[in-house]
Amino acid sequence: MISRLSRLFFLILFFTVSFTFKLYAQLLTPRVSPQAKIIQYIGISTVGIEYSRPSVNGRTIWGKLVPFGLEKQPDGSEIPWRAGANENTIISFSHDVKVEGKQLYAGSYGLHMIPGENEWIIIFSKNYTSWGSYTYDINEDALRVTVKPLQDNFLERLTYDFENITNSSAVFFLRWEKIKVPVKLEFDAEQIVIQNYKNQLRGELGYLWETWYEAAFYCMQNNTNLDQAEVWIRKSISINQNPQNKNMLGYILKANNKTEEAIKVFMENIKIYPSDWNVYESLAEALAETGRINEAVIYYKIVYEKAPDAQKPRIKDILN
Repeated sequence: MISRLSRLFFLILFFTVSFTFKLYAQLLTPRVSPQAKIIQYIGISTVGIEYSRPSVNGRTIWGKLVPFGLEKQPDGSEIPWRAGANENTIISFSHDVKVEGKQLYAGSYGLHMIPGENEWIIIFSKNYTSWGSYTYDINEDALRVTVKPLQDNFLERLTYDFENITNSSAVFFLRWEKIKVPVKLEFDAEQIVIQNYKNQLRGELGYLWETWYEAAFYCMQNNTNLDQAEVWIRKSISINQNPQNKNMLGYILKANNKTEEAIKVFMENIKIYPSDWNVYESLAEALAETGRINEAVIYYKIVYEKAPDAQKPRIKDILN
């Protein structure tokens, strides 16, 4: 009986300790190197970086805490730096991207670095779920690029950020201690936007004339995919013809070196919408661009008569 009670006691104790340990292991406590995440839009593409932020804490960082070159492990292997602390530093791209001019597919990557006094190697690994760089495998590399480090003002905690942001490019950089490591990113923004339009126009937005107009206007404004723009604006017209989309068809044709077709469209627009002063100006512009100045003057005079008062000084300057 005593033996059975003893066994029962030890079993209860074992499970109590095990359960307590599991609870303890799951407790959320402050980290020495706090986690951080940054997301940057570049056009309609996003770049996200998840990382931990170690501090200098009075230590010598470059060449000592973080060695130049690969770091030798007790088992004889050599690994790059984890580019942060704790788990993998993870960088994610919503679309295909060029990194320092080299192609990298959309997705998430483990970010590793090999620091050097004069140049750094930036590694994008297909494995982004490991702890640090300890199990890094060169065979999992998706891309390597080489960049130049820069001297910068002292910064206590490691950080990632973005600069020189446009609709198609940006530079992401690591900063820590007195070093800044910039890496250039480039997206094919126009094609990404156009593909996004194609996807969206297959849904409920495809029932609105305005969305087809907006997509066509983007192409015309950026002088890209003008044949596609013509298809889109004709779709807009088929849903709900109005002076705006009919006029846009003319401008797209003109931008695509189909000026005579554009003039015909502008003339049609005048017949359909004779009270709209803007359609007369569109025709006048096209005629002037083809050297038909006398005809252009006739229509500019009509524009002057029909235009709102705020527009008259501008039209008068054109006529003069």
